[in-house]
Amino acid sequence: MKKAIIILVLFIIPLFSIIIAEDISLTIQGKEVKGENIDGLIFYISKIDKLEALPFDSSNIKPEKNHVFYIFEIYVLNKTNKELLIKHDNFRLINDDGIKIPISTLGAIYYGLRGQEVFFMRYIKPNEMKSGLLIFELNKNNTPYKLKILDIPNKGKNYTISLKI
Repeated sequence: MKKAIIILVLFIIPLFSIIIAEDISLTIQGKEVKGENIDGLIFYISKIDKLEALPFDSSNIKPEKNHVFYIFEIYVLNKTNKELLIKHDNFRLINDDGIKIPISTLGAIYYGLRGQEVFFMRYIKPNEMKSGLLIFELNKNNTPYKLKILDIPNKGKNYTISLKI
């Protein structure tokens, strides 16, 4: 009976620490930061920039009228035991009106062509950390409120990370 309780406790406590999002210490560019543990994937948003337009060499390509771009620089550490594919479809920005906004394809292409790492389709091996950009286009009257993460590391599971902007 004691063995059963000990085994149960040894398996349940780690399970809850993975299921419940918790802060995990990460070292990024020599600095210790707190990442958010989501089922074994540790997410850290290092910065969020707001741009009125994406400056191209020959001209300016602007977002839709009354729209702006938000550029998120994120780090993802894979603490699971399997290689994961992270795609642009795994992310949505939720604005203060509750509207879910997909990744800006224009923004992803723009930064990708300039040699920036974007989370468009990236494999992350176990214990590997990758960084990249997420680019969203939204109405300038709205504020990003949460980042929604869909179907990673497991299909059918969704999580949100609150944003401090």
